[in-house]
Amino acid sequence: SGIAAMGVLDKKQQVMFVLMLIFFLWHMGTQWTTTLLSFLQWDTDEVMTIVDLGYIQAFGSLANAVGALVFGQIADTTGPKTMFMVSVVFTSIYYSGISLARSWYGFFFLQVLRFGYQLDSTAEMYLATVTTERERTGALMKLTVPQAAAMFFGPVIGSKIAAWTSLRASQGACGIVMFAALMPVLMFLLPTTHSIPRLASAKLRPFEFVHMVKNNKHLREGLLIRCLIVSAYVCYEMISRNFLLRSFMKTTNDSAFVLLVMAASLLVMQFAVLPVLQRRTTPKSLLQVSMVTLILCYVVVSFVTSFEQFLVITALQTGAYAIAYAESSTQITTAVEQTDLGKATGLASMAQWLVHFVLPIYASQIVQHWHYTYAFYTSALLSMGTLVYVTLFATNTNNRAQTLLPSMTANY
Repeated sequence: SGIAAMGVLDKKQQVMFVLMLIFFLWHMGTQWTTTLLSFLQWDTDEVMTIVDLGYIQAFGSLANAVGALVFGQIADTTGPKTMFMVSVVFTSIYYSGISLARSWYGFFFLQVLRFGYQLDSTAEMYLATVTTERERTGALMKLTVPQAAAMFFGPVIGSKIAAWTSLRASQGACGIVMFAALMPVLMFLLPTTHSIPRLASAKLRPFEFVHMVKNNKHLREGLLIRCLIVSAYVCYEMISRNFLLRSFMKTTNDSAFVLLVMAASLLVMQFAVLPVLQRRTTPKSLLQVSMVTLILCYVVVSFVTSFEQFLVITALQTGAYAIAYAESSTQITTAVEQTDLGKATGLASMAQWLVHFVLPIYASQIVQHWHYTYAFYTSALLSMGTLVYVTLFATNTNNRAQTLLPSMTANY
């Protein structure tokens, strides 16, 4: 039995290593694009306003939401490996396509390809098949390590290639490099861990999302917490990146430096702060601490007057958001059976992207007609609402101390 346990442990470690490699390559492409995107959106035939950018982001998020439902349903029958590969194809084309966009219409219609930008939700589903509830938040936080590394290498590589060639050449190369690096890993290294027996698959009713939400209180709680956390983040992130940061940023190096600070924050949170908090607090208390930190960040950012002050807020907000998001993911994946993991993570992703659809329009209109600080106050109020809900009403926030689902092993 000891040898069998070691074999299971080895397989889990192998799966985790491959998943971390996939996360690194995926997020390196994402951060590469993030570094260049603001400058590409400046380099258009006609200058785009904050409202123009809001509509672009909103349409892309709507495409994400539709894709999340479709991917979640299909993933429960085909498994996440196929969904990973389809997602890479869509996203690689999208990233390279951005290099050709020179107008609002170009950026707008390219958002259709974000239908396939589903690696994160697929990864949540995949991870749920090889971890117990007790392990899951820690495993999700481990994925912040390759994400942090990508925040360093992605901006550096993207900005260096842009300096040697051009912004558009660098962005075009991003999609090609991402596809060439990820597809071999997905095809030859990633084990298949999620499969449903034919009898169980036959019982699955297509698109039974309404039934799931209606009859699963814990899933509703997890989805609501996810929506509130992400809503506050979207208001903050869009205005801080597209408005506040632009007033401080002078070159692509400044954008890269922000991402480096975010990477450092994730690493410190993973290896220094989170282990201490998990030993001394319950999952519910951990979520409450992260929400209090986010409230402080969203209030204080309105008073920032320098690039250095902005970096301090960014570091705190990044670490607290990572914990809050990981906890919400654990709530959602522990609320359903294995045969519904794809639909549950698809629902969560759909809800998240619908928030990304509505909030950018709201935030851009506030900046256009009022003042950007109102967007940050909205983030603070939403976070306060989340804290009150978690403290007084949520009933499933400590359930990962139990074992609701069996520990799954990788099947090669």
